[in-house]
Amino acid sequence: MSSFLPLLLFLLTALILAWNIVLAGRIAQVRTLPRAFVTLSALAGFLVVPALVVHLATTSSITGRALLSVDWLWPVTLVLFAMQALYAASRRLVNPFLGFFFAAYGILIAVDAVLRFVSSTGRPLPSFALIFLAATTATFAFVTQSPLIIGSPFFFFTPMIAPAFPALRNWAATLRIGLALVGGAWVVIFLSSLTAADHAVNSYDPHDPAVERLQERPKGDFQVGLKILEDLDGPPATLAVKNDLHLADTMRVDAVNVVIVPEQMDRAALDSLARIIDAVRVDSTLIIITLGYPSSILPLPGRTFSEAARLKTIDPIVRRLRPDVLIPAQDPFGAGTRAAGARPVEYWQSFLTRASAIAKRVRPRTKIGVSASVYDRRDSTLYAWAAAPGSPVDVVGFTLYPSPSGMRTLDAARGAADRWMQASRSTKDHWVFAVGGYPEAHGEVSQTRAVWAALAWATSRPVIKGLIVSEAGDYGVVRGLRAADGHLRGVTFKVMDAMRALRESAAPDSTLPELTTQKRIGS
Repeated sequence: MSSFLPLLLFLLTALILAWNIVLAGRIAQVRTLPRAFVTLSALAGFLVVPALVVHLATTSSITGRALLSVDWLWPVTLVLFAMQALYAASRRLVNPFLGFFFAAYGILIAVDAVLRFVSSTGRPLPSFALIFLAATTATFAFVTQSPLIIGSPFFFFTPMIAPAFPALRNWAATLRIGLALVGGAWVVIFLSSLTAADHAVNSYDPHDPAVERLQERPKGDFQVGLKILEDLDGPPATLAVKNDLHLADTMRVDAVNVVIVPEQMDRAALDSLARIIDAVRVDSTLIIITLGYPSSILPLPGRTFSEAARLKTIDPIVRRLRPDVLIPAQDPFGAGTRAAGARPVEYWQSFLTRASAIAKRVRPRTKIGVSASVYDRRDSTLYAWAAAPGSPVDVVGFTLYPSPSGMRTLDAARGAADRWMQASRSTKDHWVFAVGGYPEAHGEVSQTRAVWAALAWATSRPVIKGLIVSEAGDYGVVRGLRAADGHLRGVTFKVMDAMRALRESAAPDSTLPELTTQKRIGS
């Protein structure tokens, strides 16, 4: 049932947008209404659709900069809706019951839009503003029953225009009451989320880089990488290639990760990507290729997933891209379950075994990796199998992201990973294959601290040999090092500081006793 919630929300959004446009036109025809109110209503109804299109476009690093000069249009439009609803309620142009809910909802979403706009520019927000954003994020996550909404560009509240004339039909009156109750429900859920939002924002405090330290790696056996480009289902966008390769070069990363949708990558797309990877490989950078899944606004698990098609693509991918590490299935019980539907652990074990056989036949040097992401019993079982000496998996890894509840999810994941590593005593290399934060949901400082916490944890575990920061830009998820407007978020410079400190701590001769003692290094 939860998989249909995005579809229901999409239909509700379309209904409300149509309601806004029709009602704005009707209000403009009522001559008895105050001209200021009519002007507000008409302007709001006229702007809502183009403003929404601009808003969605400016959340992507590929299209955002082209519309940078008008990215203020969405928050301004929501402020107009809030003023219209407040005007109607205060002057009793609408039923007081309806007017209260429309006005309360309008003010809530207008404040949210303004704060998100300010946050997207990189300006720091005070604590109360971060709590407000965390509460609206938690509200949307509760309604959609999806923690992924925290960084989704499709996270937006749809404005509702306040009706200022009597309903002409019974169904219209019922619709007005229904929409007012929907707005009221949003407000109630928001208010009930404030305490949890406060805890979420404060959960990042212990991971301040000024307090939490990285661990020295004197042998120089820890690599920091960057996930570049959008999840590819065709040739990469030229702007993404230019920006991401420049960022990777500036940061001097040790590894790059690219996620591709294998079923949709034809030969031309693979050749285009191969040329980019060959340019990166010149600098002896580790190449990690992850096989992702088709994206969809309204995902229906299992409809776009083909096991046979994916296995068939492994041969040309390994032959053409020559990855150092291949991850045949991105997060089997996270993204994999959303794409393929619920599958038992044995299914993914079989899939990884067959994928490994194909890849090793083409290029024996390519290592096979798999990553845990949900840290439940299924992930635990898959990890134990992958970490065992006889499995076809060469590199075992973890995916670490905060959630609407903040760092508590990431802290719990690290605790589970520690227990698994201790129980398995595996000598295989481990990696953190993806780590990131959500700068608009909890502020840019939270993104920095989420990545820093993962770095501090990973460097203190000798079996963990590297970490991938996800990702270079805002591609489908607002968590990039480079924001859609082009500015580099603060986490970029902290990651560079960490890499510099790790390199300085690497001893030229790691056999010297005085240099093998592990020490903590600062930010």
